[in-house]
Amino acid sequence: MEETKHKTIPFKDTIEVKHIIGKKVNSKDGKVLGKVKSVHIHPKNLTVEGVVVDSGMFEVDQYYGRGYIETLNLEGVVLSITPVSEFVGNDVYDPTGKMVGKVTGINRAKQTNTLISIKVKSEDSGEDILIASDYIATIGDKTLMLKEAFDP
Repeated sequence: MEETKHKTIPFKDTIEVKHIIGKKVNSKDGKVLGKVKSVHIHPKNLTVEGVVVDSGMFEVDQYYGRGYIETLNLEGVVLSITPVSEFVGNDVYDPTGKMVGKVTGINRAKQTNTLISIKVKSEDSGEDILIASDYIATIGDKTLMLKEAFDP
């Protein structure tokens, strides 16, 4: 093959998009979020702008912009974040160890990964509780811990 280029990386160091389609997409903590459905390129800058992730048959596809992409290579894509949508289904505890409930929904700032609040189905009453992100102390693999004791 004959190359014609101007001030770019060597051809051997580039990646063909077709080799990334169908590869795994992982969150920063290693959880597989799905497979690459498509890669989106800026029409003028010719830079990767984001990827669409096929999240599975019963899930909504997700788009992650380049600001959330840590690496993109022949193995797939690794994000620089854990998407806040992954918190749905997690248990919520207060600092005394009392289970408050399960996360049933999240509210985020526009289309960013910035968490504003979580909706929790109360373990005691079965009612929905809205908890602002300021009251969340830590977020673990399958749990969220609140900063203060929860008293309904």
